[in-house]
Amino acid sequence: MKRPSRLAAPLVTLLLLSLYLLTGVALAETVFVQSKTAKLRSGKTSLDSVVADLKFGEPLEVLSKEGNWLAVQTARGAKGWIFAGKTTPTKPAGSEDDVLAKLGKSFRRTEAGDVTASAGARGLDKVSEGYANRVLKQGGLGEYAK
Repeated sequence: MKRPSRLAAPLVTLLLLSLYLLTGVALAETVFVQSKTAKLRSGKTSLDSVVADLKFGEPLEVLSKEGNWLAVQTARGAKGWIFAGKTTPTKPAGSEDDVLAKLGKSFRRTEAGDVTASAGARGLDKVSEGYANRVLKQGGLGEYAK
């Protein structure tokens, strides 16, 4: 019977180690913040302290999952927990490096304030405003329906 070569054991070990490392890299998952307000927390409850404030569209590397919570790491290296419902596996439209979002921001000189944003609904002529008020009072539209 022929004895295996002295190089066989180290080669098999190197091969197994390489497969293990490649599998770990392949299993790394990236999710993106899909909520306007998201907090990275030190634990798996909303009562745990905030580690970092996260931006819409920010990428997060998933370290582990427990129930509805994800242990993640930010690109800046901060580690913590985020509720899975505040993330998405695909990059959301309108995030900071989204081309269309940048183009839209370039046309808009200032952010809309509370008054400006609500003025669109109230900016009707008097006849249309009267009609809209009657419809709303009679309960014929959406959440105002009786």
